[in-house]
Amino acid sequence: MDPAKFESAAHKAINHYLFPTANDIPVPHTRPGKLFRVDPNLSTEEALSNACEILESAASATYQSTEDMPVTSRKVVLAGVRLIEMAQVLVEAVLEREEGRSCR
Repeated sequence: MDPAKFESAAHKAINHYLFPTANDIPVPHTRPGKLFRVDPNLSTEEALSNACEILESAASATYQSTEDMPVTSRKVVLAGVRLIEMAQVLVEAVLEREEGRSCR
């Protein structure tokens, strides 16, 4: 290898690691809560109704993903579905108590 090219490559590598540019610095992962904002004017009923729909979709998608899984993996995923369903029941109970309606 040409010594000049080797030296250039070495300097480039050193500069990359010791003096990163803005493009080289990784962006930290954003927490889910910071990914989007909830409209401050959103009513409690609308928020709970949307949460209920999201939970229903999550349960459905998760349940459908278990079809081709081995039994041991399926049991773990189905436990997750049960947790989603439990959260959905809590949201529905609040909707019924506060607004006299349910998600369904």
